[in-house]
Amino acid sequence: MSSWYTAQALAGLVGMPAYPDGVRKKAEREEWQSRKREKGKGAEYHIGSLPIETRRYLAEQAVAAQGHAVTDHAAGGKAMAKLLAREVPVKPEAGRKLLTLGEGARQKVDARLLILQAADIFLAPYHACQQGEVGRRAFIEAYRARTLALPVSVYERQKPFSLITLRRWQSALADEGPAALAGNYQRERPSTVEQSPDLAQFLTALVTTKPHLANKWGALHELASQYSDMNQLGWQIPSQSSLRRWMVKWLAENKVAFTYTTNPDAYNNKYRSAIEEMYPWMAQPNDVWEFDSTPVDAMLVDGRHSIIAVIDVYTRRVRLLVAKSSSSEGICLLLRKTLLAWGTLNDNGVMRTDNGSDYVSQRVMSICTLLGMNVSRSNAYSGWEKPHIERFFRTLSHGLIELLPSYIGHCVADRQVIEARKSFAQRLEEKRKPDAQKEIYELAMTAAELQTLLDNWLDARYHNRKHSALGVSPNEKYQLARYQRRAIPDEAALDLLLNHIGEATVSKGFIKAGGLKYSAPELLEHNWKSQRVSVFLDPCDVGRAILYRTGDWNERIEAINIDLLGNGISPDAFRAAKKADAKALASFRREMRNLAKTFGIDQLHQDVVRHFVDQAKGIEAFSRRDLTLDNPALAALTGVSTPAEPARFNAAELAAIEARREAKALRAQATAGQESRALKTEYEQAIYLAERELDTPLTEREKEWLTRYLYSHKLMAKRINRHLDEVRATRRTQAKG
Repeated sequence: MSSWYTAQALAGLVGMPAYPDGVRKKAEREEWQSRKREKGKGAEYHIGSLPIETRRYLAEQAVAAQGHAVTDHAAGGKAMAKLLAREVPVKPEAGRKLLTLGEGARQKVDARLLILQAADIFLAPYHACQQGEVGRRAFIEAYRARTLALPVSVYERQKPFSLITLRRWQSALADEGPAALAGNYQRERPSTVEQSPDLAQFLTALVTTKPHLANKWGALHELASQYSDMNQLGWQIPSQSSLRRWMVKWLAENKVAFTYTTNPDAYNNKYRSAIEEMYPWMAQPNDVWEFDSTPVDAMLVDGRHSIIAVIDVYTRRVRLLVAKSSSSEGICLLLRKTLLAWGTLNDNGVMRTDNGSDYVSQRVMSICTLLGMNVSRSNAYSGWEKPHIERFFRTLSHGLIELLPSYIGHCVADRQVIEARKSFAQRLEEKRKPDAQKEIYELAMTAAELQTLLDNWLDARYHNRKHSALGVSPNEKYQLARYQRRAIPDEAALDLLLNHIGEATVSKGFIKAGGLKYSAPELLEHNWKSQRVSVFLDPCDVGRAILYRTGDWNERIEAINIDLLGNGISPDAFRAAKKADAKALASFRREMRNLAKTFGIDQLHQDVVRHFVDQAKGIEAFSRRDLTLDNPALAALTGVSTPAEPARFNAAELAAIEARREAKALRAQATAGQESRALKTEYEQAIYLAERELDTPLTEREKEWLTRYLYSHKLMAKRINRHLDEVRATRRTQAKG
């Protein structure tokens, strides 16, 4: 609270003239303490010089300014932090005592802390002029009259008090800490379980491992007694009521940790920290879209369906689609609906999805790539990574789905409540009826009716209702953003893009896509063959596809299903294109041959070598004197003279050489025949064993030999398998005849 005030600030207050000039004249007349303003012209006056009624009014206003927004339980903690920030010696255990207080005592401490905080603010102007006692009496009177701007809960928890009580509170806070404000508080003596750490650890381990025993005091008492007797531990087991009190207290103190250990889903839903901002960089609509799918908790005429939904996180606008199941087809249909209504994502926008097979499919990913949309996937079973769409599904379920006549329940507990409306006999009779005659199907809607109902609910209710996180409705949030969307001008082009089924390679004048073959006269040209193309199916004609060269959107080709050629589609254009391409290729080949002759490509190797030889003629290497190699083998062979002409054989020697050659050839032929016969014999043996195995099991030795033969003779093994198939077929035919 400030101690100095200007004439403008004091004008019109309680006990003050209505205008600044009057304040200045009053200050001069009464000789108020003043000083020159630090900024600007004029003087400012000390609070100690002001009239008593003005000081009280300023004190009440200071309390009101501090406590105007203080309405929750955390106010006591804030007040404690401010009071303890003063340079007052406090015992170290004071804070620990505060943590051990019960709920009622803690509420009393919170109320008194707020009162003391308000007293400090209220008394500041009185202390400035050494009139603290007067200020305390004025504060007590203001509290009794409830003119202080304190929460209503403070007045309800603390009755009006005396001056002595206020002094006692201030002294207790300064000497003993906040816990002393609860009164004569003494810590309860330890229970029997607390005095036996081993027993406490056994009980906590038991209930965290088997949480269904947490409220079964008799079972806990019996198990603890049996375990102590079994292991001769000598534990002093308290009564069931004492055990119940300790367990209730322990569960209350460790509620979050116990839930985390025994029920992770409940922990994620109730206690997981969510103070971080999910998308801190988000600044306008279409910055972040969250996609997700959920089963409809209501039965439709043609069975249970799913809802695929998207939410614009900035405005909380929603678009959804009712589909038989969450698939890439349904996601593409929802994407079409969203793009036409909202426009495209911003340049740095993010499309947040889960990692299900429908969202990471090639079709969805390729469409997002073509549209330039950044995709971010959340981890499996991590709903908190898509918090906004998960929260919407909860709102949708509570706000509309639960009201449907064919609602079947969101969980087992809901289902049991619904089924409990009928007696056992009625439920049994209902199960025996055909689906068409069951009550739930008689009340069920069609998928189209549910889609219309959901769209109307979104447009009329959800988008116009104030959102708790935004403070305004989604429609108002969008209008306040003054956002200019990037709309898609051609709806037909979007339909075609959403039917992108991937890429294909042009092979022999056609492509394969979606199990069909497509061709066009342009694909018969050689410059299109072996090229990768992006394939878009016509949403109105499965026999037509639009092709673009991958990465090039300048040239478009309309291809048709090959099966339609001759059936309403004339093949003349394809034949003409094929002939034209053959002529173009022949012309290209002739041109290349002429160019090869022009440049002498066939003689190029000789010309190159000849060129190098000519260059080497003018180069003479520097000659050095050689060293003689001293090698024994070469020295021994040096004296052997080379005959002038090769040796000649006479007719008898030539005949003997020829006879030896023929004999060698005969031996080789005989050996080859034996190997062939041996191989044939092994093959016949293998067929014999394989046929016999069809009727009776082979011996271990025969089976091992057959297996080894089939493994080492792959070609023969294929023949044997074909032979066995023929034998089986013949036997089946004979059996039928």
